Amino acid sequence: MKRWYKVLAAAIALVAINASTQMGVRANLAAGLYPPQAAIDIPIMTTLYLSLGMVPCLLLLATLSRMALRPAIVMPALIALYAMAVYFAVGGLYYWTDIAHYSIGATYGLLILVLVGFAWDDVRVLRPRMAAEAPLTPLRPRAARQRTWYAVGALLFLYALPYLHNVGCIELPFGTGFDLALVYLGVPALAVAIFGGRWIGARFALISARAGALLVGAALFLWIVVLGQAYVVLANALMDAQRPVLYEGVVVEKLKTGFRGSDHILRVQVPAATRDVISMEVDEYDYARLKVGDRVTRPMVLGALQIPYIAHCRWLPYARHGGT
Repeated sequence: MKRWYKVLAAAIALVAINASTQMGVRANLAAGLYPPQAAIDIPIMTTLYLSLGMVPCLLLLATLSRMALRPAIVMPALIALYAMAVYFAVGGLYYWTDIAHYSIGATYGLLILVLVGFAWDDVRVLRPRMAAEAPLTPLRPRAARQRTWYAVGALLFLYALPYLHNVGCIELPFGTGFDLALVYLGVPALAVAIFGGRWIGARFALISARAGALLVGAALFLWIVVLGQAYVVLANALMDAQRPVLYEGVVVEKLKTGFRGSDHILRVQVPAATRDVISMEVDEYDYARLKVGDRVTRPMVLGALQIPYIAHCRWLPYARHGGT
C-alpha cells in the first residue's frame, strides 16, 4: 500500500468523523432530542481539537514503516502511535454508541478499519526487514517453559485488576491521574521495560533479540504506566488527609452514552476562574429531573493526592460523601 493511499484513508476518516458529528448533533437538536439550550458546540469543537491532535499521529503511522530506519527503532514508535490512535477511535466509538448517534459511531468504526489496514501493511513491510536483520545463527537462551509464560501472564492480569475495579467504583470528574502515574511509576516501569523486555524479547523466535526487547519493553512500559493509574487513584482514596468537598455548577449539556444509552451524563460548568466543564454520571431520575441551565451540587472527596473523586463502592472509606 502506497503511503499517499494511507494518508488519504486517514484524512477521509477524520473528515467523516467531524462531518458526521456536526450533522448528527445539529440534526438531533433540530429534531428535539436535545434541550433547546444544549451546548452542542462542546462535542463539535472537542471532536475537532482531538482530530487535529491525531493528524501528526496518523501521518506518522502512514509513513513510518517505509522510512529508512531500523525495525528496532520503528517498532516501539509504531506501538505508541497505534496505542494513541486506537484509544481515540475506540473511545469515540464507545462515546457515541446510543441509537441517536449511530451515524457518528460508525465513522469511528471506519477509523478502526483504517487502523487495521495500516497495521496489516506495516506487518507486511516490516516482517522481511526484521528477518533480514536477525543474525543467521542467533545465540538465544533456552525457551522458557510453559509454566513461566503462564506466570508472566497471570502477573500482568493481576496488575490490571485494580484498574477494572476502579471502572465501577471510583468516578473522577476532573483529573484522571495518568500524569501522576507517569511521575510515580515512570522510573520503575522503565526498569521493568528494560530488563523484562530483554528477557522476553530474547525468547521470541520470529524477530531479532534486539527488536523483540524493544517491542516487549515498549508494551510493558505502556501496560505498567497506563494501568498503574488505578494504583494512583486508590492511593488518593485510601491515604489519610481526605476532605469532603461540595462542587456546584450549571448544567450545560445532557448526554446518554454507553450501550443503548445506559450511562446518563451531565456536563456541568464549575463557577471557578478556569470555567472548567466536568462530566458527572447520574441516575435516570436525576437525568430526567435536571434541565440545561439548572444548578446542581455534587458531594465529592478531595483525596490525599488532591484528586477529587466520587466513591461508588461501599468498602471505600469515604463512599458516604460521594457515593450513590
